[in-house]
Amino acid sequence: MSSPFFIPPARIVPSIDVSSAVPLSALLAAAGAECKASGAWTERQIVVDRGAPGLLEREPGDWAAVRIGVVAKVSARSAARFAVLVLAYGIMDLVARQSIAGLPWARPTVPRGRPRASAPLSAAERQRRWRSRHRGGSRPA
Repeated sequence: MSSPFFIPPARIVPSIDVSSAVPLSALLAAAGAECKASGAWTERQIVVDRGAPGLLEREPGDWAAVRIGVVAKVSARSAARFAVLVLAYGIMDLVARQSIAGLPWARPTVPRGRPRASAPLSAAERQRRWRSRHRGGSRPA
């Protein structure tokens, strides 16, 4: 699994029902990532709503509750990983972002389209080609 390429912006709502919420540290553990922070930041309340894909809501404030919708037909680990990725890159939660940094499942997806033909040119090669086009290929003596 890799992270989604596009995450829509969060919709700010007045309140979120947190009766089924889990703290961020528990969500990271369910995703298979080690929480790399401590303190009150790890207790942010996250509601993972299975069966409501594309849903991203948050309460006003920096560390308020967040509601994330995921596809219903995925495993609990995949749902937790998707929720952590949305927190890290959709809400810009630094605890989630730092906790998943470097994990193989947290890499962005490869963009669709034609693959690159070759490695980029070095600065010296670009300069040599530009000079040969504009000066006729000869160097001043």
